[in-house]
Amino acid sequence: MLTRNNSNFRELLPLIVICGMIAVLAITLVTLISYKANIQDNTEEYAKTKTELYQFKVRKGDNLTKIFHKAGVNVSEIQKLKKLGQKALPIFNLKPNQSIIISTNTEDKRCSKIVLWLNSREKLEFVRQHDHFDVTKIKQELASSMNYTKFKVTHSVFEDAVRAGVNKKLIKQVVDALGWEIDFAKDIRKGDQFTLLFTQYFVPGEGLITGSLEEVIYEKSGKSSLRAAKFTSSLGSTSFYLANGISLARSFLPSPVKYSKISSRYSVSRKHPIIGVTRPHRGVDLVAPRGAPIWATGAGRIAFIGNKTGYGNTIIIQHNYLYKTVYAHMSKFNKKIKWGDKVKQGDIIGYVGTTGISTGPHLHYEFRVANKPVNPMTVKIPKVKSLTTNDYKLFQDVLKKNDDARLNIEHGKIG
Repeated sequence: MLTRNNSNFRELLPLIVICGMIAVLAITLVTLISYKANIQDNTEEYAKTKTELYQFKVRKGDNLTKIFHKAGVNVSEIQKLKKLGQKALPIFNLKPNQSIIISTNTEDKRCSKIVLWLNSREKLEFVRQHDHFDVTKIKQELASSMNYTKFKVTHSVFEDAVRAGVNKKLIKQVVDALGWEIDFAKDIRKGDQFTLLFTQYFVPGEGLITGSLEEVIYEKSGKSSLRAAKFTSSLGSTSFYLANGISLARSFLPSPVKYSKISSRYSVSRKHPIIGVTRPHRGVDLVAPRGAPIWATGAGRIAFIGNKTGYGNTIIIQHNYLYKTVYAHMSKFNKKIKWGDKVKQGDIIGYVGTTGISTGPHLHYEFRVANKPVNPMTVKIPKVKSLTTNDYKLFQDVLKKNDDARLNIEHGKIG
C-alpha cells in the first residue's frame, strides 16, 4: 500500500511543481500589477499636487499683473487678492528690490502661496484656502551677534571710518551719541582713535548687515578717553551714558542745520544789513546751501507754519509749556507736515532758502524760554536725568558684558 502511494506521488510530482510555479507566477504578476497601479496612482496624485516656484526681484515699473504673466499665473487670482482689502495693499504697491516668491499648481496655474518680502525682516504670506486667500504678516527673527572695529583719525572721522569699513549709518549713530560732548568739526585731532562695538544681523540672501551701535570709546591722542554705552533704564528710555552713569542725551539738538558759519549772532542791538535799522537780532543766522535740510532740534508740535513777512517761510515748534524754537527764511516746507502735527527730534521740517528779508541762503534760528528769546548758542539745555542707583548697577553689568564681548571677538569666539 505504501509502495503504491509512493508511486502515485512520483507520478503527480511534476504536476504539483508546475502548479506551484504557476501559482508563484500568478502572485508575482498580481503584485507587479498592483505595484504598477500604486506607482501610477502616486504619480498621478503627485502630478495633481506638483508645484512650481517662481522668484522675482521687483524692478521699477513692475506690478502684480506683469509678475503673474511672467510666472504664467491666471490673472483672475488678482481679484481674490483684492478681496483682502487693506491687508493686501503692499502687494498692489510693489517697490523696487522687494522679493516676491510665487508657488503655482502646474495643472491649473493657480497660486497656492505667495510670499512678499516687505523688508529684510518682514514678509506677507498669502496662502490659498479653497476659493480664497488668507494673509499673514510675519516678522522674522534674525540671528544676531556682536562685532567691533577700531580706526585712527588721519584725515577726518567720516573718511577714516569708511576706509576702515564702518557702515555710514553706524558713523551717524556715533555722531548722534557723542554730538553733545565732542565737536566733530573742531575737537577731533590727527591720531585720535575710535573703538566701536555694534550688533550685526544675518539676513538670508544678503549676509551680515550692521545693526545698532552699542558702545563707543574715544581716545584723544592717548591722553584721555571717553566711553559711552547704550542702556535702557527702568523707565524704558534708551540713551547713551558715560561710564559714571551720566546721560549724554539732551532735550534739544545743538543745531537745526549743517552750517558752514554764523553770519549774524544773537544781539540786543544789530544794524540790519538790508533795511539799515538798528534793532535786536533775537536769533542766529546759520549759513548753509540753498535746499539744505533743516531739522527739528527737539520733539514738539507745529505751532505755526507759513509766511511771516520779513521772516519769510517760517515754522515755530512748541516743545512743551516752556520751550519754543523758530526756523525762518526757508525755501520750502516738508510737504508731509502741517499746522498742529507732532514732530520728533531730528525730523526734517523744511529746507534752507532766502525767503523774506534775507541777503543770501541761511537759516534764522531762535530759541525761546517762557516765550522770551535767548541766545541759542549759549542757552543751557537740560540733560536727561542720570541713572538711579539701581539702574547704575545694571549699567555696570552692561559695561562688563561689552568688555567680555570684545575679548571673545579678539579670541575668535562668537560675539
